[in-house]
Amino acid sequence: MSERPFIQINDLHHNYLRDTPLEVTALRGVNMEIYKGESVGIIGRTGAGKSTVVQHFNGLIRPREPGRVIVDGQDLSDPKVDVRRIRQKVGLVFQYPEQQLFERLVGDDVAFGPKKLGMEQTERRERVKWAMEMVGLDFETFKDRFTFSLSGGEMRKAALAGVMALHPEMLILDESTSGVDPRSRSELLGRLLALHKEHGLTLVFVSPNMEDMAELVDRIYVMDDGRAVMDGSTREIFSQPAELRQHGLGVPQVTEIAHTLIARGITVEQIPVTVEEGVKETWKILNS
Repeated sequence: MSERPFIQINDLHHNYLRDTPLEVTALRGVNMEIYKGESVGIIGRTGAGKSTVVQHFNGLIRPREPGRVIVDGQDLSDPKVDVRRIRQKVGLVFQYPEQQLFERLVGDDVAFGPKKLGMEQTERRERVKWAMEMVGLDFETFKDRFTFSLSGGEMRKAALAGVMALHPEMLILDESTSGVDPRSRSELLGRLLALHKEHGLTLVFVSPNMEDMAELVDRIYVMDDGRAVMDGSTREIFSQPAELRQHGLGVPQVTEIAHTLIARGITVEQIPVTVEEGVKETWKILNS
């Protein structure tokens, strides 16, 4: 892990429809740090500000005073910052893929980013093929398919492929795997975790699924009412079920079961956060 945060957010505020009668406050002084090579989760109830904060990570929303967003040493409040290069480094995939798909054919859509960067056709084709195969879309089968003939799950894969074709240093998934069938979703997340472990891809997951957080991330930020109200390792966060309930959240089912056992006087050596850990603790209890 590098000493300098890859993403640093200080006192970030954001209001939608600012200075109008319909103004809504989305962020209220958020502070976050994410380092290269990390896998970080952001959780919170609907309306907590999760999507708003991650849209600041690559300049889709620019920070206003007094807040600051520093990405790889560059202050996004500086109008001279090349936001296109920031978005090449920090890829964001939305929950709704139709927001990111606009070319008629799938192959052209995935190639859009590399083409804008001026890549030669041969390199561009290799990037597109790699990205499509990585997300589970066979290149020959899907490259000439009409984009909006895809199923919802295929759209999500195509949107992710378009981001991955840029070879980002950080990938943000904003509930982006919902709608993908379980087997494809498991394979896709497995490939992303392999890139994270083998090549240092920094991952940020925004998800309401606590089981996902337990399996995928090392550290978690909890958001509520536009603020980052808790942060810590995955185990530290899920060891505080009462505090999470105060913010409208729960813990993984296996963790909830462990807390229930403890409340009934059964000794649990280490509170599990994943199913694998739960199985090990169960065997210890049964054999004690």
